[in-house]
Amino acid sequence: MGQAAARTDDRTQVGWLVGAMVRMIRPLVRFAVGRISCSALVELVREIYVHEARSYLEAENPGKRVTTSALSLLCGLDGRAIKACESRDGELALADVCSEAAILEMWTMDKAFVDPETAEPAELLIHGPHGTFQRLVSRAAGRAVTPQTALDRLLESGNIRLSEDGTRVRLIDPFYMPVEPSERTAIEAGSFAINRLGKAVAHNTTRHSSSDIAWLQQDRWTHRIPRERLDAVRAQLRKLIEHHIKEVERQMEHEELSPSESDECSVGVGWYYWENPTSNDEEHSS
Repeated sequence: MGQAAARTDDRTQVGWLVGAMVRMIRPLVRFAVGRISCSALVELVREIYVHEARSYLEAENPGKRVTTSALSLLCGLDGRAIKACESRDGELALADVCSEAAILEMWTMDKAFVDPETAEPAELLIHGPHGTFQRLVSRAAGRAVTPQTALDRLLESGNIRLSEDGTRVRLIDPFYMPVEPSERTAIEAGSFAINRLGKAVAHNTTRHSSSDIAWLQQDRWTHRIPRERLDAVRAQLRKLIEHHIKEVERQMEHEELSPSESDECSVGVGWYYWENPTSNDEEHSS
């Protein structure tokens, strides 16, 4: 094989891998938009990547010390970045992951935007170079964010209110809520479902020998459901899945040890339904 052919083959392999990663990452990014900033998400990914890389190296060479050099090679990060990822302690504050919350936090804490007499957040002129909403947004969220963009967002969330003449803005609620309380249960359940599906995919792609049994992980789909049949199909499949759930619950209950016995293992099965609004292939539309 010539060098040109080898390079073409390499690009094909990289393109295939990147495409697969994009399909896995896109739903998570879609969920993150409007809830957590890109910079915060990237920082979380870096920290998790370093942690998982260390675990990978420890499993690959049990008892052997994991060096920064080995981590750097695996992560594509320099030693300082790895040290920073591993040394951060404590949970991220909302202001660290959300620009809207950062604006509100600065408004309540920075003397430039606090009323000196009451020590409360001051009513701010929207435009101007000093002590204004424009200046607040620039300092808290960066110059790329215009005051009108932040104003619209915070008005929509109910955190601020305009004066009658529309020239000033007042803080009503200092706590920005990127997630509604009603969403939390679904998000919590969804996060565990994605985590468990990811574990199955990771297991099936990293088995070290043929003796490692693959975990069941399959989908069935069609691109030929008429739109007018969607409601009926959803209902039918929901009924079918609910029947399967009850059967699996009975089987698990039959196999469970009593609570007093030890050496229990966690075992689970998941079900999910999806559809696309068009007939495009899932790999292109998801």
